[in-house]
Amino acid sequence: YVPLHKLEELKSVCEEVLKAHHPDVSDDLLPTQSGFFFGGTDYDEYYYGDIQETINIINRCIASGFEDFEYQSSW
Repeated sequence: YVPLHKLEELKSVCEEVLKAHHPDVSDDLLPTQSGFFFGGTDYDEYYYGDIQETINIINRCIASGFEDFEYQSSW
């Protein structure tokens, strides 16, 4: 379960990371995670592209008019 306000908080953090576009800020706010399923750990164009995609997804959720969401990861 993810309430809308949590998505809005995540969007705010993502926007801060993109605005700074600096590894130190990224590492503080949304650090990468090493491991088989997690991909690279560099703060590169792929990392920042994923951050932008997260913002895009949250924007679509907000525009949907719903206030409650469920998140399910797929490994």
